[in-house]
Order: sequence, then structure tokens, then C-alpha cells
Amino acid sequence: MSYVSNSDVLSFLHAIGADLDLMFQVLWKHVLCIEFIRLRFSIVDETSSKGVFSWIADKFYHDARRTKAIAYLRSWEGKYWITMDQNIKELTEKIENAVKAELGGEIEKFKLGGQYDKRLSVDKKSEFISRVKKIISAEQASELGAVIDLLSELGADEGNFKHYYIIIDRLDEGWVDISVRFKLIRGLVESLKAFRKIRDLKILVAARSDVLERVVQETRDLTFQREKLEDYFIQLKWSKPLLKQLIDLRITKLFKKQYTGDDIVFDDIFKNRVSASLPFDYMVERTLMRPRDIIAFVNECLNEAQGNYEVSAQTIKKAEATYSSKRLTNLEQEWQSAYPTIAKLTAFLASKRKVLLSFDEFCPQSEMDEMALLIYSEPKRHYDPLHDAAREHCENPGTRIFAKTIVSILYRVGAIGVKLDKSAPHQFAYNGHPLLRVAQTPDSDVSIRVHQMLHGVFRVSESI
Repeated sequence: MSYVSNSDVLSFLHAIGADLDLMFQVLWKHVLCIEFIRLRFSIVDETSSKGVFSWIADKFYHDARRTKAIAYLRSWEGKYWITMDQNIKELTEKIENAVKAELGGEIEKFKLGGQYDKRLSVDKKSEFISRVKKIISAEQASELGAVIDLLSELGADEGNFKHYYIIIDRLDEGWVDISVRFKLIRGLVESLKAFRKIRDLKILVAARSDVLERVVQETRDLTFQREKLEDYFIQLKWSKPLLKQLIDLRITKLFKKQYTGDDIVFDDIFKNRVSASLPFDYMVERTLMRPRDIIAFVNECLNEAQGNYEVSAQTIKKAEATYSSKRLTNLEQEWQSAYPTIAKLTAFLASKRKVLLSFDEFCPQSEMDEMALLIYSEPKRHYDPLHDAAREHCENPGTRIFAKTIVSILYRVGAIGVKLDKSAPHQFAYNGHPLLRVAQTPDSDVSIRVHQMLHGVFRVSESI
């Protein structure tokens, strides 16, 4: 993926406003089709690759409907054995070479810097976009659709009930041009639906919540909505027993009883209650119920307790201060791409010096005016929803949209929980609905609770 995001050609096309959606969908469909063929037929070299194509061509030789698909597969018949990354690079290079043939001189000027794309007139940009449209056309997308139809019949014809899995992970690593990154991920999501008809293929995509949030923000057309993401993605949730089991396994790997060889688990080391709570209960309450959080907290405790056989309550409290500070830093880093001003919001939350607040206590008008002016006066970075809300507040200060947007964002990232109904407990994004829409937030009767993972760094407690 880094090859695509680091491409000067694609960066130039994106900078002048070219619609890359079709290009990225074609890229993903091509790569996934080739990868499925490689897995399906256990292709290991060019010879077996060509042999498989011959078999497919012979199988559908008399089917006129498959002419387009066979023609497309023939152009790649010796490449079914190469890896996904190589496939992505080869197709991207093919696109790059075609674009360079049209706009090579312009791309060289773009590479020199100096914001060349911003100096181009609207008419000039339109001319360049028009010249490259033929490179990735609807016809090519149609050809890949025909290939997917053909592949869907292979398993059905042969009664093959074996499933093949393609797992796509680490979508948040190794990118230079983040604007291209999210367009590319959107292309992946859009292309997935076409592969549902291949019954023996399952494509699994792992992505963090903040990555998906930014994908939605980057998408400004009305055809791509958050609800469409929810049709394809499942939010992974960990229960307390599963997290405990995970920690027990990690501690067992770290320690063995010196003479008996018995397994050592969490409860053998963490024996003392903390503020009347069992150690694991106390610690897991200060996480977002994710493995990375509880592992980080346990590691801080073990580092703090070096030289001791047990981790005391005092040691856990000491470790909490370090863990909480790192958790805040990580939270801001995780969500910065989706919410560029997140650090300002967490600083604002810390300034309250309270665990529980009403909506009016949290968002007094004078502070909202000051915060909105601060954010709106700075240049907008990417698609920052808070910047848009700040502009709205500065132009129409009587509305509460800005304040509600702040609450919505802090809820989304896990910094706070909210109680919208007096009879209900506080709800957090990780154990309730991950979104709190601005329209859902009433002007009054809202209770806000700072998440316990931030109590240490904010230096607050339930008694404050």
C-alpha cells in the first residue's frame, strides 16, 4: 500500500481534483481477483499460472458471456503467482506510465514542489483531468465485474465447498500522503460488495475505528454513508473474562514458579485490593476494554514493582499515573487524523478538574465563544468537523451545535461517557453505541463523566 500512497503521479492527480474512486476500485478488484486465483489453485510459479489460465479458458471457451473476462485474464496469465503487494505495484506502475505519457512534464513540475498544483487555473486542471480519464474507464471496471462473475461459478460448478480467506491488515502503516490513503481505503470498502457473489471467498479487513472515521470524513458525496460501512464491518469487543484470560497467559509466559514449574497467573502477583476493588477490576475499568490498554497497564505495574514478588495497591496507583499519561498521548495520536484538534479538546476537558459535569458546567457560553474563536482562527486541516462547528458558532453564537460537537467527539474517542436519561447509567463508546450524534444530544439533563483511564493524568478522582 505504501507504493500507492507514495506515488507522485497519484498525488498529483489527487491534488488537481481528479476523482480517483474508480481507479482505486479497479485496483482493489484486480488485486483481489488475482489473489483469489492464486489461493484457489495453489499457484506457485509462472508455469502453473499459465496452466491455470489455460484451464479456465478451456472451461469457458464456449460461453460467449465470458469473452470479456477471459480476455482480461489472458493479459495477466503469467502473473497469478505473484504476491498481493507485487500485484498492487505492477498495476499502479502501469497506470503511472499511462498518466506520465499524457502529463509527464506537469508531474515533474509538481515533484519540484512550490505548490505547483495550486498555481494551475481551474480550466487547466479540468483539461488535465479530462486527458487522464480514458486511462481508467468504466469499461475496465466492467471487465473486472465480468471476471468476478466468472470466478463465482468455479466453486459452484465443481461442488467445491472449501473456503479461501484474504486478510487485509495494517492499513494505518507506512503512508506518506494520508489524503490518498483514505481514498484508497474507501475504494477497498466499495469493492468488497462485488465479491459477495463468490461464495467460497471471504475477505476480512481489519481497521481501527479512527481509520474508518476518517474514511467517512474524506467522503463528501452522498452515495457513501456511515450506514454503508456498518453493513460490512463488525466492531470487535472484548469481555472482562477474555481480557483476564489474555493477561493470565502473558504472565504465565513471563514467570514460572521456580521449583514446581506451576503456572503463575495475574492473581498470584496482584493480590491486594485497590480502593476496595479487586486489582483486575480496578485496572480494567481504566481501559477501553482493549488488549493493548490492559497489557500496557500491567506492564507499567510490573516495571514499577521490579524486585518485589507481589504488586501492591500502592504500586498500582503509582503505575496508573504513568499509564494514564501515556494513554492520553496515545488517544490523541490515534484520533488526530480524524479530529486534528483533539489535543485542544482533551486539554479543555482536563481544565474542568472534575469527574462528573452537567452539560452547562462543561460547556458554558463564554468558554464556548473563546474555544470556537481559537479553533476557527487557525487554518483548517483536512476534514475537521470541529473546525466547521467552530465556524458555525462564530457566525451564529446562539446555537449549541459547537458545544454538542465537542461532547460528541470526546465521546467518540472514549474520553467521556454520557448519560442522556436520568434513569440510565453513563454510556461509553466502547460498551454502547460508538457514535453520539450531535442531533441526539439535548441542551439539558445531560451528565458527562470523564473516563477513569484519564483520572491519573488529569489528577481527579470520584471524590472531586
